[in-house]
Amino acid sequence: MKEPIVIHTEDDYERAQLRVKELGRPPEGSAEEKEQQALAEAMLAWELRHDEADDRG
Repeated sequence: MKEPIVIHTEDDYERAQLRVKELGRPPEGSAEEKEQQALAEAMLAWELRHDEADDRG
């Protein structure tokens, strides 16, 4: 994984969810575990932005 994971749309979010399921429980310290952590962080950031937008309008 060379670039940070950024989620811009609901489709991106759904693809991220599918990828997390594909990865399952990767071995600790593996590239897959790092990818899963990056996906989780990106998904959380998207959820927070989405919730803020809902609160505003």
